[in-house]
Amino acid sequence: MGVTNDFQRPTFAVVGRVNKGKSSVIASLIESDAIKISPRPGTTTECVRYEVEQDGRVLFSVVDTPGFEDAPRALHWLQQRGASAAARVEQVEAFVDEFSGTDDFVQERELLKPILNGSAILYVVNGEEPYRENYEAEMEILRFTGQPAMALINWSEDSAYVDDWRRALNQYFKLVRSFDAHAVAWKERRQLLEAFSVLEPRWRPSIEEALRVLEAERERRLHEVAHIITDLLVDCLTLHMIVVLPQKTALRFEREKLELSYHDKLRDKETRALRKIGRVYLHKLDDWTPENPIVFEPDDDLFSEETWDVMGLPPKTLLAVTTLTGAVAGGSVDAAVGMATFLTGTVLGGLGGLGVGLYQLTQRFASASNLGEQARTLIKSPRDGQRIRVGPHPAVNFPFVLLGRALDHCRRVQAWAHARRELPPPKEAPSVLSSMSAAEGRKLESIFRKIRKKYRGVPPELRAELQQSVWALLQQLEQA
Repeated sequence: MGVTNDFQRPTFAVVGRVNKGKSSVIASLIESDAIKISPRPGTTTECVRYEVEQDGRVLFSVVDTPGFEDAPRALHWLQQRGASAAARVEQVEAFVDEFSGTDDFVQERELLKPILNGSAILYVVNGEEPYRENYEAEMEILRFTGQPAMALINWSEDSAYVDDWRRALNQYFKLVRSFDAHAVAWKERRQLLEAFSVLEPRWRPSIEEALRVLEAERERRLHEVAHIITDLLVDCLTLHMIVVLPQKTALRFEREKLELSYHDKLRDKETRALRKIGRVYLHKLDDWTPENPIVFEPDDDLFSEETWDVMGLPPKTLLAVTTLTGAVAGGSVDAAVGMATFLTGTVLGGLGGLGVGLYQLTQRFASASNLGEQARTLIKSPRDGQRIRVGPHPAVNFPFVLLGRALDHCRRVQAWAHARRELPPPKEAPSVLSSMSAAEGRKLESIFRKIRKKYRGVPPELRAELQQSVWALLQQLEQA
């Protein structure tokens, strides 16, 4: 068989016992939800090759191998032959040939084949379980192959045996790294790939190219997410409903139903956008629904009081924004909703803007308004009924709440390792927008106000300006 020394494409055989995190590491490394991760032994019974591609070009390959079946007996067979260190690779080849076509050492032979064909070894252990001497037979067999080898301690915050594992693994492997497959993000993935190039120097050019390609992919994803969030903000800021109620139907009897329908449309737009963000990072989210806690916690409604307290602009910044915009902001709100606020915004704005800020802190819902009564000089009531409009949403803080939730969701998705089957819960951390300055808030509020005014047709340059601001926030998010 012979170890191939001219193998140019980086290939890594992931070796380890079942249920020690092997499949989780592979899922996170290649960004795939398709890897079988099962609590039952024997999930992987044969080698499976995964190719990490970009634009049809293979960057590197990962081979998932079955776990050792009877490593002590296999090592005994090898040691009995008494081969010198220089001849041990041939001894391993002889072992594979000796039992080929039999029912003996099936899994050992299967996992050794890609290694003998030139794959580097990535040996995975579980740092949550104590080290035992019976692992040494596996590590000794891998050392017999003569291939570059790195050990990976799959760990979490509860792992109590990492130090014991590290002391033992350092005696067998060229490199030993820790890796939490359930909390891996771009930074950890990059570090692992960089370690690969140290493991096998002849692969360094290929690994460096892979890193450049993956860095470009990271930038592309951020750009796509900025586009998704921009579309969400524009769609929600311009959303309005105009219905005609029969003359005999009073608005007070239909108001609740109309407002509920309007707010449900906003919720649906947000959920669709968050699903798209997940797909950008290659997560399959076809079963997401507005009620599914994979997106939100049960009480995490877009219009809940708690959401508005935590997300969006903090009160101090919001008051600074609205105080400086004053009557201009108040008047724009009235104009944007067809006088639906009965000039409340302008009156409060005339008091210096402070009233607008206080008012907007609590105005979480948009109201249905009778255009016939409020703007008779502009719109004539149709003979067959009353024209009723709900939206655009008038609250100054509404788009900031949307933006804050989208950025927070993006942060969670970026930290969502493919070894996990569900979105990690939100961390108890300040909102992404909590550190936004008043100047940054005013700039965004100005953009939002212009979008509301242009709700019938937002100019491309205004959309582009918003997307640039969102892009800048995403960049800050990654650097945090």
